Amino acid sequence: MMPSDLSTPSTAQRALFTTSSLSAGEVADRCGDDCYSYFFVQRAFLPLLQRWGSVEEVSQSPARVHEAVAAARDAGQTAVHISFLPLQYLQLTEGAANVAFPFWEYPDIPSYDVAGNPRNNWLRMADCLDLILTACEFTRDSFVRAGVKTPLEVVSVPIADDYFRVPPWEPRQRVVLDCPCYVLPQAVPAPRLGQIARRAAQRAGVKVREQCRIAYRRGVRPLLPKALHRRLASRSHAMIGKEPPPVTLTAADLFPIPFATSDRIDLSGVVYSTILNPFDIRKNWRGIIDAFLRALGDEDATLVVKLAVSQRMRQEALHNVLHFYRRLRIRHRAKVVIVGAYLSDEQMIEIARASTYYLNASHAEGACLPLQDALAAGRPGIAPAHTAMAEYVDDRVAFVVPSHAERTHWQWDPTQRRGTTWQTVRRRDLVEQLRLSYEAVRRDPTRYQSMAECGRQRMSDLASAEQVWRRLSSALDSVHAAPALAAACARLQATPVPSRKAA
Repeated sequence: MMPSDLSTPSTAQRALFTTSSLSAGEVADRCGDDCYSYFFVQRAFLPLLQRWGSVEEVSQSPARVHEAVAAARDAGQTAVHISFLPLQYLQLTEGAANVAFPFWEYPDIPSYDVAGNPRNNWLRMADCLDLILTACEFTRDSFVRAGVKTPLEVVSVPIADDYFRVPPWEPRQRVVLDCPCYVLPQAVPAPRLGQIARRAAQRAGVKVREQCRIAYRRGVRPLLPKALHRRLASRSHAMIGKEPPPVTLTAADLFPIPFATSDRIDLSGVVYSTILNPFDIRKNWRGIIDAFLRALGDEDATLVVKLAVSQRMRQEALHNVLHFYRRLRIRHRAKVVIVGAYLSDEQMIEIARASTYYLNASHAEGACLPLQDALAAGRPGIAPAHTAMAEYVDDRVAFVVPSHAERTHWQWDPTQRRGTTWQTVRRRDLVEQLRLSYEAVRRDPTRYQSMAECGRQRMSDLASAEQVWRRLSSALDSVHAAPALAAACARLQATPVPSRKAA
């Protein structure tokens, strides 16, 4: 046994402080809000971080982080602050090594003050850090090309062991989950015209009445004697009331859904699943639904679309997806299941168990963790091999959808300056790969089994806990706070953090 390195702090001497987008109690209600996925990344790393040092999740208040770091230093511990947030939301901490784990899915990073805010300059923010961890080589290379001087280490997000334990897919299996969903096709009930007309008339009546009040106050009242105005006002109030009755419109009024809900998902046969936020323009969910119906609409197949949306945005998301589906007007035998509810970890594992394939048609990915989970569960993919996915997607684990680059902007840039590229997939290519995948699982089970086994092994090599631990511990052992950065970065601390929006 080799002697231990006395210069390396022990686990008890290391204090790790993490900041992220959500707390555990907020996940069910806010899943889908801006940078929500960072919470799940932080949670995935937590067991490994606890092997390296004591871990405390702290709020994003700079004062709270500073207090926690100061207490650790007073106790003789080495302090490290790890930010699981996009760089524009980073809070730098004095007295600790500052580490960030940003996701990035474009070949370029912003090297100018987007919208005039220096925090949106990722090159500047990156150079204020002591270490940057990235989930893939694609992201690391984007930072290197931009000229980032901070050390960069690639550390994959660890995949939960439960996915590796999912049994192989069987053609005759059936999985039933209790959760609200929309199962399509279904007959659309005739609209209740009387109710629609009454609601429209009520809104229009209130609007017209308020417009008349404004016109009277501004144009007529100044010309009338006070006594006449008082008489007219008293008669008007007696007839229609002093103020118009309030009209409270619920989310269901604003975003009606023309389909009935089901309280369970019953999955059998060939099942394709995908997990996405429909407000994220990168995810190409319209292309997924359209291509599936055109490719497999007449087959015994099912598409499960799990929406990652917050409770506040759920009704609008379902409205947008279901009305898009309705406007397609494609008659089909295959099933489409839309799930808007938050699902537990156990239910997500069941979705993976029920699935035959995982489907991705996005324009850009900084990892695509759901696809990695599915491959670990032995479920091959239908996906393009671009951006971060190019590092693990090929024809041994997926039916690869061709893609090509086109100019685009970063989605949080209000000027929409086309400063980078993303990848586009053509519908006909996605349709073709869906058909090939269906034929393979029906007529060539040996090929399907080989792809499933290869995907599981590839994810074990890439992102199993022990593989990640070796890279993570080595990266954290190498980090040292650089006091010279403190003065240069202090100015950024005074710059307001950009407000967050729903993704």
